[in-house]
Amino acid sequence: MKNRLFAGILFIILGVLIAFGPRTIFPVCGVRANVSTETDCKDPTDEECLQTASPTEHPAAAKDHPSSPAKVMKCHRTARAELGVGLLISILGALLLVFASKQLRGWLSLLITLSGILALLIPTALIGVCGGAHMICRTLALPALSVISSIVIIASLINASYLFKSAKGGNIPHETGTPLS
Repeated sequence: MKNRLFAGILFIILGVLIAFGPRTIFPVCGVRANVSTETDCKDPTDEECLQTASPTEHPAAAKDHPSSPAKVMKCHRTARAELGVGLLISILGALLLVFASKQLRGWLSLLITLSGILALLIPTALIGVCGGAHMICRTLALPALSVISSIVIIASLINASYLFKSAKGGNIPHETGTPLS
């Protein structure tokens, strides 16, 4: 019962940190929002005007507009992806609280491990964060997400190992397909 409570609550908290941390505690850069609705670009070659004009004011500004998908920063997309992965980790952590079977909780822990690996890969390899060395997402969000994801991976592997060893007969699933008792 202690393992079930501790592991479940731990993964719920870590999942919430992964899901909502990039939006609150360790924020990412987000979307550039320097939109001026009163700008009317007369010269289609005026770069400064095109950067601040809305797409409805000047058609040439549409492709370079800050609210267009091309200007959404990578870290903003990372935060959106981490929201889903973090919520998945929290839900799996809640399921650890619900189910009593050690084998089932062991498999749930392995699913949490895979989710933790995904949470680690999103800001480091899959989507990434901004390239600037002094951007807040690179100095704050990336290290925080990496540390929290690493804790999820390590804790869930330890939990899965403990649960499979303490299950009936102590059988640990492996490649030979030996059924669990």
